[in-house]
Amino acid sequence: MPDAAEVRAVLPPDAALVEYVVGAREVVGFVLTRDRLRTFVSPLSRRDLSAKVALVRDLVLRRGDAWRAPAASLYAHLLAPLERSGALAGRRRLYLVPHGVLHLLPFALLPRGPESAPLVATFALTTLPSAGSLVLRTLPAPPNAGVLAVAPARARLRNSGAEARAVADAHPRPRQLLLGREATEAAFREAAPRVRVLHLATHSRWNRLNPLLSSLVLEPSEGEDGELEVHEILGLKLRASLVALSACETALGSDLLGAVPAGDDFVGLTRAFLHAGSGAVLASLWEVDDRSTPEFMRAFHLPLATIGPSAALASAQRSLIAGGPPFSHPYYWAPFVVVGEAPQSRPAAKTAAVSVKGRQEAKP
Repeated sequence: MPDAAEVRAVLPPDAALVEYVVGAREVVGFVLTRDRLRTFVSPLSRRDLSAKVALVRDLVLRRGDAWRAPAASLYAHLLAPLERSGALAGRRRLYLVPHGVLHLLPFALLPRGPESAPLVATFALTTLPSAGSLVLRTLPAPPNAGVLAVAPARARLRNSGAEARAVADAHPRPRQLLLGREATEAAFREAAPRVRVLHLATHSRWNRLNPLLSSLVLEPSEGEDGELEVHEILGLKLRASLVALSACETALGSDLLGAVPAGDDFVGLTRAFLHAGSGAVLASLWEVDDRSTPEFMRAFHLPLATIGPSAALASAQRSLIAGGPPFSHPYYWAPFVVVGEAPQSRPAAKTAAVSVKGRQEAKP
């Protein structure tokens, strides 16, 4: 396990790493920058924190403005101590290591006050499984690797095919599309280890009783049921730099009731793809909208190769905010998180993405 000195050595000078530990009566934060390690304690119990996170998520999903006050309260507990300590001065990137219910919190939307701009207006955010993951290296993508975009018919998402084509067009050749009935589980297994960019426009299915049976929906073929399950993902040999999972709740390893420990390394599609060899994962914290997501994904993929996944995520989120209603509401952009990006894992030109989509179909 890397020590603090090793992590500090690879931490960019404009970044701060914040690791949280949620206790029964308080939240403890460890803040690492290139120059020092700081700690803070927030007098917020696990029970109250869970209630606040659940309230913010519920209010955002209602698509009104009532989420602002409780979100500002969470900022006061979780991030204001960093500002007071000076740890955020001059920083443009935050690496977050959540604990417990904080895995379910969309940090990007947190404002300093009810009328203030969200956190993503100032920082590019990356979620890490652990602080030590910053020093891990991933294998580079195969030479001459291209993009693979997958949109199975079973998902029944009216915009998925157009989105897959748009994502493929955002990347240099070679490009490969698996659309409709051609998007079989077997075809995906055969192509995935050989490409630089993977984009799956489909649904996810979360199994709360047995998370290893959670799956992504593809097309069946001989010997395959069309359900790419977590235990099967763990056996893949990927060399992509980024796997982007925008399927509904793909980032979650547990629900708010704690049925499964949040952040368990082998629970959830996010950790499965990291284990399979991906350098990072783009995932979503709730069921995303079928109308806004194609626009979001185009904004994310276009600059991806030159600025990296976390910066591309921040750019896409800011683009939707600047575009005005309805997509400027955090319901549409806040669920997306980048998990596991290591600064030294690969050059930016080798960035790869798998975008897996399971979302709410747009209603007429």
